[in-house]
Amino acid sequence: MSAEGAKRVREGFPGERAIVLPRPVVASFLDAEPLFELLPSDVGHFPRAEGHHVERPAGAPQAVLIYCLEGRGWLRLEQTFRVGPGQALAIPPGVPHAYGAEESAPWTIYWVHLAGQKARRASRLLTEGSGSPVFHAGLGPALPALFEEILDLLGRGYTSARLSQASACLAQLLAAFPSWAGRQGGECIDDRLERVIDTMHRRLGDRLSVGDLAAEARLSPSHFSAVFRRKTGFSPLDFFIRLKMQRACRLLDSTGLPVKAIAADLGFEDPLYFSRSFHRVHECSPTRYRAARKG
Repeated sequence: MSAEGAKRVREGFPGERAIVLPRPVVASFLDAEPLFELLPSDVGHFPRAEGHHVERPAGAPQAVLIYCLEGRGWLRLEQTFRVGPGQALAIPPGVPHAYGAEESAPWTIYWVHLAGQKARRASRLLTEGSGSPVFHAGLGPALPALFEEILDLLGRGYTSARLSQASACLAQLLAAFPSWAGRQGGECIDDRLERVIDTMHRRLGDRLSVGDLAAEARLSPSHFSAVFRRKTGFSPLDFFIRLKMQRACRLLDSTGLPVKAIAADLGFEDPLYFSRSFHRVHECSPTRYRAARKG
């Protein structure tokens, strides 16, 4: 793993770039209740980081996110994990850890520290479903480009506007990771879920079961339901109903169709059940929604 008998260094690699914000600046930004409650307090790029070794017996005040592009490294928590190209690791705040580059093939990495009250939650969401602090992130231009944008923004100074832009870019970076985290056998589960949602959109006038949708995603119904809820916040059928109600709103606003006809168009044989479903989502009846002034 690490070069136990060789040199150990935290930084100072040829071609490295790193930015560490003054801690009073970080505290002032977060105290101002920003729109995105996370800030990249430290960010960097270490190419071929030979001898790289970091050990924090008490953990870090921020969450740590590392993305490996080339070479290999390792992470030690209660056990040791290997890290290779296209993999990332996320460490929550306050968790004792050590990590570093493999001696025989030192890693090339981007890294960022996440400061703010949402840092622990962010690190948990990144690794959710993997059962490990190390997860698949994929190799492609999107993730390095976002790290580079954060480096560029903070490299231009830490005005309030720059910090807000860097915070928003960090949110974009975090959102980009889960699209790869579910990759299995070369296919991303997120892509399967998007296909399922496309099917829902195309078949708003039909009645679909969880079994139908799970088959589309090529997952068991129980696994599909759990993954779908984790990704969207809703059960598959509840999400489908909400798409139907979204279309119902458009029809109520843009046509003179009776409520009964709209219900039939959306696959509801019972107009009363349609009205109850509409009320559950929008907290008003279809007729009251139609009568309300909007915009």
